[in-house]
Amino acid sequence: MKPEILSTAIETLGDLFFRKNTNTDFLAMRTMEYYISDLDLLGDTTAVAVEIDKQRAWALIPKFRFFDNRKADEIEVALSGLRFTDAEIIASDIVFEEWKKSQNLCQ
Repeated sequence: MKPEILSTAIETLGDLFFRKNTNTDFLAMRTMEYYISDLDLLGDTTAVAVEIDKQRAWALIPKFRFFDNRKADEIEVALSGLRFTDAEIIASDIVFEEWKKSQNLCQ
């Protein structure tokens, strides 16, 4: 998505999902689908994360999951300042615990 319209897109989605009339869910989902599919809203997840943070529109992230779970993860990672998703951290913890157990058995 062009950077010039990214801010407006996030603001529009926030308004449709959360700030305006609650009967706009269908319109909000169709608008999000158009932004993601046709305008490539999630093409630059870092820019999307920055704009979401600026507008305090964090509640849009679960809505993005309906369309692209991986991109939603990338946005969350960018917002948290980490380099890893929660799933990657949990997986590394499991591998580390298994490694610790194997080290105790060998000694």
